[in-house]
Amino acid sequence: MRRFLTLLLALCLLCALAACGTQTPPETPPAPEDPVPEVSADPDEGYAVYDCGEIEVALPAEHLDLLVVDTEFSDAEERWRPLISVYERASWEAAAADWGEGSGMGFLFGILAMDQAGYEQFLFGAPAGMEIIAQDGGRYYARTFPTDVRFYRSGGTDMESEDWRTWETLNQMGEAVMADVIERNGLTPCDSAEFFRKPFTWEGAHAYFQFHFYGEYDAEYWYVLALSQPVRQGEGGIWCVDRWLHEGGNPMLYFPDSGLPAAEYYAQLQAACDNGEQSKLLTPAGAAAAFILDYFGIEPAAEDLRPLDGEEEARAAADLRLREIMTRVCTGQDLDGMELLECLGRVGEDNWASLGLLEPVGLEGEWWPVFLRALESAAIGDEQQARDRHLMAFCLTVRDGPSQYYEAVSALVREQREADGAAFAAALASFSPEEQAHLETVTGE
Repeated sequence: MRRFLTLLLALCLLCALAACGTQTPPETPPAPEDPVPEVSADPDEGYAVYDCGEIEVALPAEHLDLLVVDTEFSDAEERWRPLISVYERASWEAAAADWGEGSGMGFLFGILAMDQAGYEQFLFGAPAGMEIIAQDGGRYYARTFPTDVRFYRSGGTDMESEDWRTWETLNQMGEAVMADVIERNGLTPCDSAEFFRKPFTWEGAHAYFQFHFYGEYDAEYWYVLALSQPVRQGEGGIWCVDRWLHEGGNPMLYFPDSGLPAAEYYAQLQAACDNGEQSKLLTPAGAAAAFILDYFGIEPAAEDLRPLDGEEEARAAADLRLREIMTRVCTGQDLDGMELLECLGRVGEDNWASLGLLEPVGLEGEWWPVFLRALESAAIGDEQQARDRHLMAFCLTVRDGPSQYYEAVSALVREQREADGAAFAAALASFSPEEQAHLETVTGE
């Protein structure tokens, strides 16, 4: 199956819609069949409270005449169930008159519920226009929102008009509604950052394989598959693909689309192996080949699937560790400064170049200032010699990169020398003569 190509095409389409200045309507989300559902109003609080089955959602009563609210999704599955969708009425009605129902114009926000299997597919696919806001036991709740502007009037968009100001007011309503949903229903606030801080889904032993293949239009690909043992460690435990890294090192996590939570699905496979079935999953190579056939629809030839050698495996492990550390830094999670420096001291130029500007963290243009503050905080402290050596190694890593990175790291190296000259000299002595010469130019010696 070529599901990854389908996902990429879908993401490209979303980007194209978001960048487009015309008002060609997208196909989703669907327009509500019943635009004015019955609600129970509480005039004392000034809210209209919608019973969405699993939760209650309160909307400000003062805006109700301006909204179309849909709470009927009879064909939805438990693993991925929309609970409410809210539209601006004027955009929805104008688009329906011009194009018919189903345009999705006027969409402001919605709430969607998932079970554990649905949540794992959310983590795997990272769909645009959706963010996890809360959980309750085995249910997760996501805020849905448009990825482009859904304001519509038949005569075009006038951003100085009263209609536009009303649109902006209604768009500001979403954050307050989500906060009220969490409090009103006793939900636990959460997001997916905790999961992405981990280098692997499954702890324990890991194995790495390179997979080479030709895709559409004879495009050539090399992926690194990182495998784990999800149920039982050691001999007799099944293996599964946990992550895979693209050529640039950008990792993608994987959950099987079985309709079951991954832990339950893998437990069933382990039981089958214990009964003499699915024995190919008992080796990393067999599990990698099974994954490739299931996911990519390719039966790999022997020469196209091989285990990584020691140096290649170290680079793959460093890629995943660097991603974990940088995600923690850029999402404001607690991180010991030495832990950051140790990670940076072990990465090479290829690892650093593979970061891809931290796309999964959502900080494409903002990660460097956040990262630099963490690096400044970590540069001076106890075990200064070790801190110096790690930062020197990192300085050598980024010397051929963008000047803003190199100059900032070089300045911190100079601060370390001034802070403790003896520790700095001892750290410097551990590098090769060529590296020492370069570092001495950094410090002005």
